[in-house]
Amino acid sequence: MSSYNSTIEDIKSRLSIVDVISEYVSLKKSGQNYKGLCPFHSEKTPSFMVSPSKQIYHCFGCGAGGDVFTFLAKYETLSFGESVEFLAKKAGVTLKKTYSGNAGKEGKELILAINNEAALFYQRALYQNPAAIEYLKKRGIGADAQRVFQIGYAPAKTDALIAHLKNKGYKADDIRKAGLISSGVGGFNGTFRHRIMFPIFDLKGGIIAFGGRIILSGQPKYLNSPETQVFNKGSVLYGINIAKESVKRLGYALIAEGYIDVIALHIYGFSNAVAPLGTAITEGHGKLLKRFVDNAILVFDGDEAGVRAASNAIGILFEGGLNVKVLPMPQGEDPDSFLRHNGKEAFNALLEKALNIVDFFLMQNVDKTLAARRTLEAVSKAPDKILQGHYIKRLSERLGIDEVFVMEEFKKVTRGERGRKIGKAGPPHAGTETALSKKPLPLEETYILQILLNFPEASGQVFAIISEGDFKNPLTKAIFKKMKDITTHYDALLVECEEAEKGLLTEISFKADITDYEKVLGDCLNRFKSKKQKVLLQEIQEKIREAEAKKDIGMLRALQIEQQRLLSQRNISSNL
Repeated sequence: MSSYNSTIEDIKSRLSIVDVISEYVSLKKSGQNYKGLCPFHSEKTPSFMVSPSKQIYHCFGCGAGGDVFTFLAKYETLSFGESVEFLAKKAGVTLKKTYSGNAGKEGKELILAINNEAALFYQRALYQNPAAIEYLKKRGIGADAQRVFQIGYAPAKTDALIAHLKNKGYKADDIRKAGLISSGVGGFNGTFRHRIMFPIFDLKGGIIAFGGRIILSGQPKYLNSPETQVFNKGSVLYGINIAKESVKRLGYALIAEGYIDVIALHIYGFSNAVAPLGTAITEGHGKLLKRFVDNAILVFDGDEAGVRAASNAIGILFEGGLNVKVLPMPQGEDPDSFLRHNGKEAFNALLEKALNIVDFFLMQNVDKTLAARRTLEAVSKAPDKILQGHYIKRLSERLGIDEVFVMEEFKKVTRGERGRKIGKAGPPHAGTETALSKKPLPLEETYILQILLNFPEASGQVFAIISEGDFKNPLTKAIFKKMKDITTHYDALLVECEEAEKGLLTEISFKADITDYEKVLGDCLNRFKSKKQKVLLQEIQEKIREAEAKKDIGMLRALQIEQQRLLSQRNISSNL
C-alpha cells in the first residue's frame, strides 16, 4: 500500500465519520447505520445514510456519496487536499509536505496569514486612536463586542500597514494579492485608510477579507476587500462564523443589511444575525444558510431601498429551499438604531409580527394584481410543493378570490419561470445523471464492481475475461476502467473518481454484502458472455443480409457456419 493511502487510512482510523458529519447534519441511528436530511439538496424525508463500519455516506435522493474527506470537501467547498489537511489536524496526524501543499494551496494559506497579521495590526491601531474608539462608543459597540468581532482601525497614513507587514517578512506583491494594498503612481497605497475595520471570517474562523467604514464624511461609506483566492463576497455572510450555532439552535437566521446591524443584534442577544457584504442576497448566500437551517427572517430598513432589497431576496432564498419571512423596520430606522432607541423587548415584539411573504407583498403601495403576481413569482421558486400550496391558499384568502383562479395564474407564472430557466441554462450536459432520474443499472455490472471492491483476489480472473467495452452504463464503465488501470482499493479509488462515480460507488457499498462471491461471479461472467454472444450474433445477422444482397455465396456460407457455432455455444451455456 502506498504511503499516501496509509496516511488516509491513518486519519480515518482516528476519526469517526459519524462524529465528523454530525457536526454539520443531525443524524439518528437507523439499524447499523445513521440517517439524516441530506445537506446537499432539499428534502423532507431523510435519505442521507452514513455507515460507521464502512466509513462512507450516501444520499439515496440526490446520489451524493463518498467518505469523510469527500463530505468535508463538498460541504465546505474545499479541494480534496485541503480536506485531508483539515481532518489530519483534527485527527492529530502529521502530513508530509507533498500531501498538503501545492502552489494554489500555499497562496491561500499565505493570504490567510497576511489577513490575520493585518487584523492584529488594525486592532492595536484602534486602541491608539481616540476618534475611532469614540465613534464605536457612540454606536454602542463596546470593548466586549470589539473583541468578539475583532474590530480594528486602519490609520490614515497610507503606508502604515505595508510597513508593518514588510517588517513581518511579507512581500509587497503577496500583500497586494490579499487585497490590502494597490499599485499607485508613487508605489503601493493601502486599500483601507482612516476606517473602522471589520474582519470577515469563513466558517472555520479564518479571516478571508475586511470591510471598512469611513469615520469622517467621504465616499464610499463602506469598502470591502477585492475578491481574492479566499474571498468571494457572493458566497459569504458577515457574522456566520459566530452565528451558525445559534442559527441551528433557534431554527432560523436573521438576515440584516450590514456589519453594524449584525453587531448590534448580537449585542442585544440576537446571536443568529448575519448580513451580506454590501451586495444583494445571492444564490450562494441561500446555499450557505441552507446548510444550517430551513427558515430565515429578512430584517431590512423600512425605506424604499430596503423594501426593494427584501423583495429581490425572497425569491432567491425560496429557490434555495428556505422558508422566508420579512421584518420591515419602522420608517427611518434600522436594527442598530431601533435597538439603541427602544431596546431588546421592543425588537422582540417586532420580531413576533414578522410578515409572511403574502402579507409583505400585499402591503406594498402597488396595484393588488401586480403584488399578487410578485408573490406568485417568488412562490414558484420554492422547491417544496406543500409550501407552494400553503402560500397559494393564503393569497386567495387575502385577495378574496377563489383558489382555483389563483392556481391558474400560478401555473402561468410557473410556465414562464420554467421557460426562462431552460433558456438560461441551455441543453443538459451529455452523460449527466441524478439519483432521481437515472435508469436502473445492469445487475451484472454493479455486482462485478462490488466483487472487485470486496474480493480483490478475484480481480485477475475478472480483468482477464471482461473489458470496459463490455459495460453499457457510462458510470459503471468509468469506475471499472479506473479499477483496472489504477486500483481496486476503496480509499484510493474515491480520490480518482468524479462526483457521480463516487455516488455510485457508495450506493453499491450500501447494498447487502455478497456471501458466496464465487457463485455470483460465475453468474455475472455468464451474463457478460451471453451479452457478447448476442451482440456478435446481431452483427453476423447483419453481415448475412449484406452477403445475400450481394449474392456472395462463399461469404454467406462462412457466416452461417459461424452463426451456428455461436448458437451452439449459447445453448451449451444456457444448459449449464
